Amino acid sequence: MKDQIMFKASVLAIAFCITAVSCAAAIPSTQITMSPQPLSSKGWFWKEPYQNYAPQGVPDFDQQQNNWQKIIAGPNGIIDSTVSGDDIFNVADNCIAPGPNCMLESVAAGDDLVKWAFCGPVAVANCLWWFDSKFADPSGTPGDGLDIYPMVEDYGAGDDHSANNVPLLIESLAQTMGTCDVGTTTVTMMTDGITDWLQTTGLDIAYDLNAYTTPTFDFIEGEIERSQNVMLLLGFYEYVVGDKVVDQEQPFFTFRNDNLQTITWNDYQSFVPTVSRLDAIQICLVSNGPPCDIEINVYDVQSGTPIGTTIMNPGSLVSPTWVQFHFDPYVSLTPNNTYYFDVRQVLTGFHYEWFYANIIDIPSDPYPPGQGWLDTLGTDPLGYPFDWTFRTEHYYPPPTVERREGHFVTCAGVNSDEFMIAFSDPAKDVANTSSTNHNDAINVSHDIYNITIGTPYPDIETEWWLPDYSTAYDYCIVEHAVVLCFVPDEEAPLVEITRPIKALYFFDQEVIPLPIPVPLVLGPITVEVNAFDNRSGIYHVDFYVDDVLQLNCTSAPYTWKWETFGLFIYNLRVIAYDNAGNYAPQTMAVLKIL
Repeated sequence: MKDQIMFKASVLAIAFCITAVSCAAAIPSTQITMSPQPLSSKGWFWKEPYQNYAPQGVPDFDQQQNNWQKIIAGPNGIIDSTVSGDDIFNVADNCIAPGPNCMLESVAAGDDLVKWAFCGPVAVANCLWWFDSKFADPSGTPGDGLDIYPMVEDYGAGDDHSANNVPLLIESLAQTMGTCDVGTTTVTMMTDGITDWLQTTGLDIAYDLNAYTTPTFDFIEGEIERSQNVMLLLGFYEYVVGDKVVDQEQPFFTFRNDNLQTITWNDYQSFVPTVSRLDAIQICLVSNGPPCDIEINVYDVQSGTPIGTTIMNPGSLVSPTWVQFHFDPYVSLTPNNTYYFDVRQVLTGFHYEWFYANIIDIPSDPYPPGQGWLDTLGTDPLGYPFDWTFRTEHYYPPPTVERREGHFVTCAGVNSDEFMIAFSDPAKDVANTSSTNHNDAINVSHDIYNITIGTPYPDIETEWWLPDYSTAYDYCIVEHAVVLCFVPDEEAPLVEITRPIKALYFFDQEVIPLPIPVPLVLGPITVEVNAFDNRSGIYHVDFYVDDVLQLNCTSAPYTWKWETFGLFIYNLRVIAYDNAGNYAPQTMAVLKIL
């Protein structure tokens, strides 16, 4: 009896298999369409919001929580504090880091200072959360437990996109990057940590990660508008100057003075420097009328073009007073060359008198006499050679800029027309100063700053800086950029119908393989499919019978119970879609009876 059934089934299968195989159904047109990222040639461009888990665009998580701090040395340069708990003393950076549990347990002592330390992990958390939201369930909401994109996972809060999961994500990143062990984050630590994170989550093939030193503003603008995630390392620099030191001087006078004129090269003095810069000139003055501006010009040849100019109103000077005139920028000098400066008042009349000494006052005058008077002889009205009072000064040591701190931010938007940029800043909430918990991605403070192209000081290497970013120091410059870039997935996923195979099935049980072109199914059967995509991941798998959709399966295992009555050869078709909108079909002819 069994042999008869097998024979009849084989005959039916062979009879219909040619027709079944030749039936080619069109692939249904329904598929995912990813929203293109709009580009902006002018005005503001904001990173795209995702209503599921990033409704305000790039999140703005806060580093100032959970005691994510470190202890640094105060003015004495020595760590006076004692290490407690699992905190770690970082000898190289002379600080106490919070250790593996991420919470500082040591107490600052002496003149030590406590600083927030997790700007790097927070900047990366803003970035990863945004990407995870981009590829998550578009209808999802925080707490629904539906998101399966592995960029951000549940680290113990019960749901990957709940606000309670944010500190756990940040601490996981701090541990991965090593921030908790050293108390700071370098660009190398950040890129190594992100690389490890992508490899662990299986997303390394889907993203490119690059770091750039002194990137241009145009480059950063382009990366933001391509909707990549850009993290910037800002450097805070302080302008440091030494004391002004006198190089050359003629300080003598015995109340000999003469009224300043309004023309150049009327009252002038020479000097021979021993240093290479001139930062200030002092002269001794007294008022003989209402105050006005005084101009000092410096020359490298007599009657030449000024190589430096300074103008200042000294105010009312009731007695002989040394007045310091500053040069900004400083005047470059060649040591042992002769230079000249003249002094003039900008208004006619009697305003100021400049003091001088003649050979009677200083018989051993260190400067050649005759350096300027109403005539060309260089003598005073009594006929004596003279010199004006003066002191040339320079900074020693020369002014420098010193880097004091670094700080990571995540870019949230850019305005190329007005040279402005917006940050999700781990430490600042300028645009939204409310105390709302910023672990909630609904609440952000996208702080906007002006851009200045170039460098604020010749010794600082940067392409642009932020003149209105408020710090305790003089300059905020852009040092590095870390760019995490999603590589568009243009490869179709892999899909295979693994059940049924070419065999006889009786009420969902495989009976015996058959040497026929198609499976023979008696009664209901569970169709099983393997689907895989190593880039963006599988979004869903659709099951069709003769082009009629039977099931949209959104999670593995991808199965469907085929229970409808049949007495024919049918086209069983499955289509796997990935999260980038690519799809791959597979079709199988199935002889179904009952």
